[in-house]
Amino acid sequence: MTDMGARSSVQDAKSRTSSAGWTARRVTAVVVGGILTLVALTLVGLGGTAVYMASHDDGYIDLGTGKYAHRTDTYAMATDSWRADKQMGGLLNDLRITFKPDNPSDPVFVGLAEQDKLGRYLDGVQHVTIHDSSDKGDTASRHDGGTPKTPPAQADVWVAKASGQGAQTLNWSVKSGDVQAVVMKADGSRGQSGHVTVAAKVAGLTWIGIGSLVVGLLLLAGSVWMIVRPVRRARGRTA
Repeated sequence: MTDMGARSSVQDAKSRTSSAGWTARRVTAVVVGGILTLVALTLVGLGGTAVYMASHDDGYIDLGTGKYAHRTDTYAMATDSWRADKQMGGLLNDLRITFKPDNPSDPVFVGLAEQDKLGRYLDGVQHVTIHDSSDKGDTASRHDGGTPKTPPAQADVWVAKASGQGAQTLNWSVKSGDVQAVVMKADGSRGQSGHVTVAAKVAGLTWIGIGSLVVGLLLLAGSVWMIVRPVRRARGRTA
């Protein structure tokens, strides 16, 4: 081997040695890649969950209210007013409210009305307004009064309603404005007990899920490369 060839071999060996090992830049790349991998996996998980929820139960998401029991000896149970169009960033499309009575033979009425119209209907009617619910029961205000002048199903105040024997479900396409929900006996008599299940549809949930999946998978591919490349170079391999 000539002197020039020997020097070239030595320089190549030094070059390979200097390119191997853990530099600060490579350590940083691996750490950042690891963080981005966690972010990517979170996006993939959220996206998959969103797509699954959008494809089941007609796209309705259970809001978890069904575990609480409600009971009154008055003529109606009403909720506080709320703006459904402002919930979840204004993404709610449809609302589904189901009341399942403890006694399956009870006549049930479930209604949803604008706040001022329900206020007029319940004016002078003995009822409760439920502010909050927990495993210990409802936190509610009691309003004195008498019997309803008109059976609930015959009143013209409702934006959505359901009436009949046993469990009843109303469906409502969300509109702007303050609304209240109410549960009564369909015949207007006193007393009611049971569980309320509220579910909602989120606008564009499928596309939100798909977008999250795509972004997550792309980010995952990039973050894995950020980890693999410096590891291979630190071991003296070509990357």
